[in-house]
Amino acid sequence: MAATIFNVKASRCPVWGQRKNAGKEGGFAMKSLAPLLFICLLTGCTSMLPSSKQDVSNHWRDFEDAKRSFDQIIPYSTNMNTVRELGFDPFKTPNMQILNHSQVVRAVLPSPVPEQMQIPPGILDCIKAQEGCIGYFMEPSRIYRQRDGNFLLDFLNFRRNTTVTGWKFGALIVVINNLVVYKQWSGRPQIEETELQRNPLGPLQSVGPSLFDKAF
Repeated sequence: MAATIFNVKASRCPVWGQRKNAGKEGGFAMKSLAPLLFICLLTGCTSMLPSSKQDVSNHWRDFEDAKRSFDQIIPYSTNMNTVRELGFDPFKTPNMQILNHSQVVRAVLPSPVPEQMQIPPGILDCIKAQEGCIGYFMEPSRIYRQRDGNFLLDFLNFRRNTTVTGWKFGALIVVINNLVVYKQWSGRPQIEETELQRNPLGPLQSVGPSLFDKAF
């Protein structure tokens, strides 16, 4: 019986030794990776920072592509069916604004209107049509937001640097009886902005205001 117990213990000894050695190897691996992780946190690791994309539903690749589609709309010739085929569908574009005739006039004409100013025919017809005139303002866009800079400073909320890129196209289309009578475009072909946020207290920056709100 004693011999049997001895044999069982003896058979377990190599396994225990392997586990002990594996633990040593795992600890050595962690110790080896720790300096690399620390260097990564100090020097950057921007790939670990969050990013976002704001894409208002559209099929255009860039600003110029949207402008080419818009240029195909011809007042007093193009109807709303063609406008939808070109991609400017009022009821499929998010955040689309519907303007009544008075809002269209305010959006196009300065106030007060100079006496010698030549008012576009489409706007004159819109004023005459009153409730029969509808304006659609759509703003398809594609905006990218990428946080970059030092990961540790960003993670601890000491300094956050965000790069904003993309484009935005604004299209105003005025319609009377399903026929386009006036159009106007605006926008930003190439957006390049940098947002810098500094918090001297880091993660404690928001603690003060929250405690103040709770106290009062």
